[in-house]
Parts: sequence; C-alpha cells; structure tokens
Amino acid sequence: MSPSPREPLLTFLATIGLASALFWLGKAVPAVHRNLHALIAVIFFYAPVVAGRLVKRPFDFREAGLRMDPLRTNAAVLGVAVGVAFPLFVVAFFGFYEIVCSRTVLATGLDRLCPGSGWMGFAGGHLSLPPDFALLALNQILVIALPEELFFRGYLQGRLADRWPPGRRLWGAPVGRALLVSSLLFALGHFLVDFNPQRLAVFFPGLVFGWMRARTGSIAAGATFHALCNLLADVLHTSYF
Repeated sequence: MSPSPREPLLTFLATIGLASALFWLGKAVPAVHRNLHALIAVIFFYAPVVAGRLVKRPFDFREAGLRMDPLRTNAAVLGVAVGVAFPLFVVAFFGFYEIVCSRTVLATGLDRLCPGSGWMGFAGGHLSLPPDFALLALNQILVIALPEELFFRGYLQGRLADRWPPGRRLWGAPVGRALLVSSLLFALGHFLVDFNPQRLAVFFPGLVFGWMRARTGSIAAGATFHALCNLLADVLHTSYF
C-alpha cells in the first residue's frame, strides 16, 4: 500500500502557516523582521524532522539529498542549467522591464511592477554588484536556497514520490506527479507567506529545481542554481534600477 500524502501536505500547511505568522509578526517586531529569513530557514530544516517523528517515519537528511555526491553529475547538471537558463533570463529581464516600465504601461497604474519606477534600461545602466555582495551570496545559499530546497525538493518531493512514483523519464530524470505537485506547493507557499501574487511565478523555476533533484539524487545542484538565480536577479536590479 502506497504511503498517504497526508503527512507531507499537513507539514507543508503547518510550516507555511508558521512562516506567514513570522512575516506578519515582523511588521510589528523589528527583531523578528531583521531575522525573518533565518527563522524561516530553521523551520524548513526541522519541520521534516518533527513530522517524521510524529508519524514514526524518521527523516534522513542524506537520503533527502543533503549531500554533494555525485559530484560530476551535480556539476554537469548545474553547468547545463546555468548555460541554458541565464541567457534566457537576461533577455527576458530586459524585454519585460522595457515594456512594463514604459510610460504607457506606468500610466495604466501597473507601476508597482516596475520597482521604484527607476528603470534605466540597458544603455542607461551598468553592471554593478549589490552592497555586501559576499555576505548576500552566503545568505542566499545558506539561508534561502538550501533550506527551501531541503524542504520542498528533499522532503516534499521525496515523500510525494513515495505516494506517486515517477512514471516517465525526462532527459535522464524520473519525473511524475510528485514533481508537479511539489512545484505547485513551492509557488503556493511563497504566495501564502505575504499574499503577493507575483510569487506564484516561482512555480516555473520550481519545476527546474525539482528536475535537478530527480536527475542527480541530490539537492546540491538545485540549491546552488537556486542561489545563483537569486543573485543574478539582485545584480540586474542593482545595475539597471
């Protein structure tokens, strides 16, 4: 008999509920606001452990992909992901903001999609790193990407795959309903924290992160790519706004 999806789904709801509560508490308590990402990271790391103990199904971090091996496969998958996705992302970034930050669009009341309305365009800006870039990079990998990948790909995708085993292969990775559902939960989780509908767009990179987990058996490549994507977005926003 296949395991029930009840445990991972209830754990998702409880975890995101706590994350959302911290987000809104941070609006009133500066100490919570300053440490919000670190607090949520702790929840993502330990929620699977607590859930496993409650249902007497221990959570194994290594089995969930918290390891570097296989190194060569992780490196190859990461290299392909960066080589394919980054040029497309840069083109989409400039194309999107050239349209969204135009005077015509701003006049329609959609200016909140154009941060600060300070779009300089490709010709007006120049590449520059955000302040304290080294600290930002460390924060992105250890506090943002790694905890999220452990929870959504290592725990949720893994548990759901036990219930819905992958039925096909895509470019060498076993994929199926579990990857799709965990990506939906990834997007929904981002939205439910602060109710920003733009957060739902992370469904699409979630599919990529999930495929990387399935292809390598590890979250190392996905977590690194996740952090690099966030850093690329930060660099572009700093440079052209």
